[in-house]
Amino acid sequence: YRATWSIETIPDFALRFGVDGSSSDLSISLNLPQRPTEGENPPPLGTVEFDDLTQEIWLHSPGVFLETVWSPVEGLELIPGVRGDYYSEIREYTVDPRFRFRYGLRPGSLIKGGVGYYQQRPGFDQSADDENRGNPDLLPFRSMQYSLGAEQQLGELLDLDITGFYKNLDRVVVRNTASYLDEDALPYINEGVGRIYGVEVLLKLRTAADYFGWIAYTYQRSLRTDHPDEDERPFKFDQPHILTTLGTYRIGGGYSAGFRFRLVSGNPDTPVIGSVYDTASNAFVPTYGDTNSSRLPLFHQLDLRVDRLWTYDTWRLTVYLDVQNVYLSANQEGWRYNYDFSDRTALTGIPIFPIIGAKGEW
Repeated sequence: YRATWSIETIPDFALRFGVDGSSSDLSISLNLPQRPTEGENPPPLGTVEFDDLTQEIWLHSPGVFLETVWSPVEGLELIPGVRGDYYSEIREYTVDPRFRFRYGLRPGSLIKGGVGYYQQRPGFDQSADDENRGNPDLLPFRSMQYSLGAEQQLGELLDLDITGFYKNLDRVVVRNTASYLDEDALPYINEGVGRIYGVEVLLKLRTAADYFGWIAYTYQRSLRTDHPDEDERPFKFDQPHILTTLGTYRIGGGYSAGFRFRLVSGNPDTPVIGSVYDTASNAFVPTYGDTNSSRLPLFHQLDLRVDRLWTYDTWRLTVYLDVQNVYLSANQEGWRYNYDFSDRTALTGIPIFPIIGAKGEW
């Protein structure tokens, strides 16, 4: 549910406030292997303990927000705000102050920025109120986010947007290493920290009658430290370089054609450096190198799409053909090992994936 109210009774000043939340009734019944947390390496299935859990959960997460827009001088907008949330499963309140600004230096040019707290509930398995499975006293993990950027119109057709960002993470939920030896120790704790930084560049072709497109490049690093006595490591989705370009051209007669090309650094990977034989499970157990110390090969893919649009008095119908990975790029998603982890082969995704679909809009 969401409701928003805006008040604009004073010149150059506006007030916006509202509620935003959800309530859910969940029935959970599962019997699954224990899931490794981010940064942990999964052992062979035959050596993993299974979780048997049946639980009824009512989740309430009401939120309220307040934001003001003040223009003390022409072209400048100051936007302070605050958001409050409650998470019923961990019985915790959060209050997140935030601030943004936009300043138009001249027509077609502006600078923008922001700073603020953002918080997120832990996973339901991590906060489960069940012995040896979760910790219902966890805190929401938190990030302090900073951004500074600029927008510039380039002639009649192009817009350039450049934004730098930095995020400082704390209270990240990680595995409690004490629980490996102490059955009474809680399995999860808020002991992880992290940082994310980078820059985004977007060059956009303004929407015209027959065409639209953009090119985006992001350089970013996402790093984590799980425990105070450990070294910093890459996050499992750390991708330093991300390049995306797409375009659409309206051919006429209701037809349009488009493309998307992506070039992305491969995800981090933890190398297997050996194995030992476990007599209890009659299986080889891998030994790993440093967490996320290697990286999968570069990802690249081209997708093509053709649409046909019919417009009627009260609705529209679109039929499309979307062909993903047109040139059959064998993008690697991981490694497949033999029984004793002495040899491996690349695990790749689907080589080509054509999709035919239809969409109706009223």
